[in-house]
Amino acid sequence: MVAKTVIIACLVLLTCLSVTNASNITTDEASLLAFKAHITSDPNEMLSKNWTKGTHICNWIGISCSKKHQRVTSLVLNSFGFRGSIATDIGNLSFLNFLDIGNNSFHGQIPDEIGRLRRLKCMYMQMNNLTGQIPESLGFLTRLQVLHLSENRLFGNVPLSIFSVSSLKDIDLSQNYELTGSLPNEICTNLPVLEYISLQDNQFVGELPKGLNKCTKLEVLSLSYNKFTGNLPRDMWNMSKVQELFIGWNNFTDWQQFCMY
Repeated sequence: MVAKTVIIACLVLLTCLSVTNASNITTDEASLLAFKAHITSDPNEMLSKNWTKGTHICNWIGISCSKKHQRVTSLVLNSFGFRGSIATDIGNLSFLNFLDIGNNSFHGQIPDEIGRLRRLKCMYMQMNNLTGQIPESLGFLTRLQVLHLSENRLFGNVPLSIFSVSSLKDIDLSQNYELTGSLPNEICTNLPVLEYISLQDNQFVGELPKGLNKCTKLEVLSLSYNKFTGNLPRDMWNMSKVQELFIGWNNFTDWQQFCMY
């Protein structure tokens, strides 16, 4: 009797796991189909011919899945010539760790729901026509390492929460022209592994924070064509790993003195 009960319990457990896994795959499929539905122009018919219900989603173009869970972990659709908006359903791809939809013509806002992608490590949305403000919810992406939002039409204050995501190594918000805000004094403390940051061609203001020499892994600092003011911090000359430094075309008061170094 005991053995029979154990067998029945195991069968029930396996059935539940199977149903749960199917449900998760269904969720991923529904999210991707919603993403597809928001694309209004697919000039090479890449998705219309490939993203179909007759094919397993892990075999769809641009999609990679985990071997263990068979969940979508990567969405790479760079340079496909797509036009459209980003469906909020993208926030349901709970296993996604790599997102690249750069160099297309996506428009509209970046959905707040992307902040639910807690496994996301890399986010590439550069060279599109995205508008609106950068969502505060991106500060919830505690595993994020790369954030590229350059060459869009984003505007407004950049959420300070982004400068508190300690895993970030690479930040590129350049050439949006209307982004504003200031660099927090704790940037080096909050971003201990930061290697690259580009904010050029925007409307950032305020003084550069002191203690930039504490950004011990920083290799590229690009802040040109903004509205930064004040004196240049002396300790910035002690940034040991910096290979490229671009801070021209701002409103620094000791610019002439800087040119002597």
